Amino acid sequence: MVNKVLFFDIDGTILDEDKNIPIGVINSIQQARENGHEIVISTGRAPFTAKSILDQLSVDSFICYNGQIVQFQGEIIHKGVIDTQELQSLTDFALQRDRPLVYMDDVEFVSNVPGHQDVYESISSLKLALPRTEENFFLTNDIHQALIFCDMEVQKEYEEAFPNLKFVRWHRVSCDVLPQGVSKAKGIQLFLQHLNKTVDDAIAFGDGFNDIEMLQYVGTGVAMGNAVEELKKHATFVTDHVSENGLVNAMKKLKLI
Repeated sequence: MVNKVLFFDIDGTILDEDKNIPIGVINSIQQARENGHEIVISTGRAPFTAKSILDQLSVDSFICYNGQIVQFQGEIIHKGVIDTQELQSLTDFALQRDRPLVYMDDVEFVSNVPGHQDVYESISSLKLALPRTEENFFLTNDIHQALIFCDMEVQKEYEEAFPNLKFVRWHRVSCDVLPQGVSKAKGIQLFLQHLNKTVDDAIAFGDGFNDIEMLQYVGTGVAMGNAVEELKKHATFVTDHVSENGLVNAMKKLKLI
């Protein structure tokens, strides 16, 4: 088989429902690497919240923050930021509605208000430590991605008010915030250009709303059995649930291992 570039989402794809990496997944990714395929993590997470997964898989190529940071074998090849004035307006808009924001830079994520229940509920679902609080963190740091906290109805208000920003839901009460045009697909495009590869060389695996553009873009897109229904519509095929060896089974079906 021609060597492929494999792009893996983390939560709900590599990680099971208990936020662990099944040993079968670790072994399968190692086998795919030994078979000559390039392994890339493609996630909405920050590099620092993906680090333990990257370390367990011995992977140093990634697309983080939904395409805002792209790294190939330890070398950063792209880094995008959100405009500070746009963040100021977004912050004002959220505070007027008594809603928090979380700002994410290279090394940490920071909330602008302390102790909000929605921040706790969403961040703790990832089994991550809660962010510290600093009101104007975005004014003195490069912010790659932000988080808003609201239901889907209020999300529409944000979308109408901020046409230059993109809101991607990842939790019942939270959305990633990115500049328009940013996506995992855009990150994959940059990655493939760097390797002088085409979309036909790319295979992607995912389960969430932020994986839709990724699966649409690559030559072969695999949706997990536990994926949101909208993603399944755009998949080349749907594999089994993450808890039923879905990722390993898909890699076997594609003869990657």
